[in-house]
Amino acid sequence: MGEGQGEGAWGSIPEIMRGNYLLSILALGLAVLAYTERRAAPPPTSAELEVTGDPLFALRLEEISAIRVVDRNGCVFVGKEVMASQPAGALMDSVSRAHVIRRFPPAEADFAPYGLTHPTRRIEMIGGGEDQRQVVNIGELNPVRNAVYARIEDDPDVLLVGSYFLTSLDMALQELRANSPGAVDLKCPEEPEGVNRGE
Repeated sequence: MGEGQGEGAWGSIPEIMRGNYLLSILALGLAVLAYTERRAAPPPTSAELEVTGDPLFALRLEEISAIRVVDRNGCVFVGKEVMASQPAGALMDSVSRAHVIRRFPPAEADFAPYGLTHPTRRIEMIGGGEDQRQVVNIGELNPVRNAVYARIEDDPDVLLVGSYFLTSLDMALQELRANSPGAVDLKCPEEPEGVNRGE
């Protein structure tokens, strides 16, 4: 056997063993990192499950004659005559897709912890008949910020609605204010009180 004994195309045996050792250390480090990240991720909550609840708004789209929304930027009123416009269509789509994830009674009948004493948004759906009217107050986001608290006026329960509703609602209102100044009444007759206008 000659001088090159123990060597091959990939180097000497000690070099190969050293390389394998370093690779093993690297793989172990990556495995520990992945495990740590999995442990740090929050567990799934009910708000992340598939939406299977009832619609937030009882009125069907064809029954709606007007929508009034009050938020910290003011008030938007969309009447029947402009509901076919594209910006108003986005608002209609937003409210029609809002579903209740779950409902529960507030502790000691106190709505303040959910931001519903002074809501951030107030949505009024008006139908053709005098009794066809529904008001929904929108409160704060839940602790993991994937759902928002809401309450139908005079309903004893707190509702949990996916935060996607806030995103689509605010985008629709922004588009209405920017592109349809003549189609909305930003002053709103009989503007409801109690909406939180703070940041």
